[in-house]
Amino acid sequence: MYPVSIGFDQALERIEALLENGHHAEALVTSIFTFEKLVKRSLRRAVMARGFSRQQADTIMGKEGFEKLKNIWPVFERKHRPLPSILGNVWEPIPKAKSMRNDLVHGNKVYDLDECQNKAKEVLAALRALHAFIKQDYGSDPWKEQPRPKTNLQWVV
Repeated sequence: MYPVSIGFDQALERIEALLENGHHAEALVTSIFTFEKLVKRSLRRAVMARGFSRQQADTIMGKEGFEKLKNIWPVFERKHRPLPSILGNVWEPIPKAKSMRNDLVHGNKVYDLDECQNKAKEVLAALRALHAFIKQDYGSDPWKEQPRPKTNLQWVV
């Protein structure tokens, strides 16, 4: 994919460049990867804000994949909202795009490039919406700033 050290805007620019150059399937795969990375970074921050250490947060999140992250998101989100309710209509294409990505990566199915292009654009919209929500709700950008090693309970309601 691409180095983790690039910024969020650069990641979006790479996806847009893939779309502009006709690499629609690659853009879809990259966009879902980036969405999962944003969810994971944001969830780690939320877990640590609940008083867990970085190591405990990594254990809680595990390496199970997107479904597990989606399922534990409302447990640690400060108002216990699931991702679909946070993103609203922008969430709708995510499950299908994730399924398409998995099929493409594992060679199970080939999709029409126009469909890949449309899904990649929808995922880009979801990326922007989730990133904006997290920056507003957390007060910082999880893509740029690593969670503080020392925990604080700022989100205890």
